[in-house]
Amino acid sequence: MALWKVKDEIVFSDGALQMSAEEMSGVFVQRHFYKVPYSNLGKGGIMKRADGKRFHTPSWTEVHPETNLEDIIVEKKPFEELFIEPKSWSFKSASSDKEYTVKLNKNNKLSCDCWGYIAHRKCKHITSVKKELGI
Repeated sequence: MALWKVKDEIVFSDGALQMSAEEMSGVFVQRHFYKVPYSNLGKGGIMKRADGKRFHTPSWTEVHPETNLEDIIVEKKPFEELFIEPKSWSFKSASSDKEYTVKLNKNNKLSCDCWGYIAHRKCKHITSVKKELGI
């Protein structure tokens, strides 16, 4: 059971795709998959509306009526997009030999791995980076 892209149409076949020689002439056929963005639901699910249309959730991509989860490909790995262009700053601890890192994520939010930030969401390392960035 699979979805196939034949010309510009998506067709379902519950076995080998069968087409006559006439239909196959000059036609490129390939297995069809729906690419959806990553979510914490894995591949998500397929739901059918009252009007009969089917959608992949949570992306709400309309899919072929015979689509199943084997036809879904998740585009990105978890957290891959959080740090699109990795920006980080390192700071040596004043009281030990530890080094702390401040990171800027894709939403322009700063985070630090020091205890001050972990406990209070504030630290001198982030303050220093904000000064440097003019924030």
